[in-house]
Amino acid sequence: MKRSEITFDMESVPSSIKPYLKGATIYDSSCSETAKTLLVSGAERAFLKISQRGTLEREYRMTEFLHKHRIAPKAIAYESDIENDYLLLEAVNGEDGTAEMHLDNPSQLACVFGEYLNMLHSLPIEGCPYNDRTKEMLHDAAAREIDLRELNESGYSAVDNVIIHGDYCLPNIIMDRFMFRGFIDLGSGGIGDRHYDLYWGLWTLQYNLKTDKYGPMFLDAYGRNHIDEDGLHYFTRLVQMTD
Repeated sequence: MKRSEITFDMESVPSSIKPYLKGATIYDSSCSETAKTLLVSGAERAFLKISQRGTLEREYRMTEFLHKHRIAPKAIAYESDIENDYLLLEAVNGEDGTAEMHLDNPSQLACVFGEYLNMLHSLPIEGCPYNDRTKEMLHDAAAREIDLRELNESGYSAVDNVIIHGDYCLPNIIMDRFMFRGFIDLGSGGIGDRHYDLYWGLWTLQYNLKTDKYGPMFLDAYGRNHIDEDGLHYFTRLVQMTD
């Protein structure tokens, strides 16, 4: 991940976050036009996310929920001011799935990527702060006046019955030599249909490895007995219609 050292005004953040920035070196590691992500390298390493007010609450709550299951970082602080949300997260040791050492071993990467998704989907759903992710997606699409009749005619009924990441792409999993360390960027998660994550898992492998050769390995490692081809087609079309 590209990072550049910057000068940062500590007075611009809420008082509860300032102590973590004192004496720290700050790096900009943003990869989004809508949110700023800063690496705070001080007595402790952490990531500070800054985004429009109201946009980071979901990530905060999902991170807290999955941290209890020991598969996400600790949320150190979450605050808002008039304009922005501020989310301070502990830095997970390791590298994301797009690190060179991971991409240089594509077969192993595809297999563990499938295994770790199965682990996520096997968690108990009790206590998850967000339900009905498919319903949310369809509601958002309808609000944009997207014609979803093709989905209704597909014959597949989405089932929101597992914890999904919501953006299951290689940059959002942290590993240390392929050993799982944590999921990050959980702002689209909740109880949803497994095939949504499976779609994005296939997409990111093809995008980052420049081939669809490793998709079958990913699905095999996840477990073919859990996969409905109609479900994959349903969410492929939903993403195509809404992106």
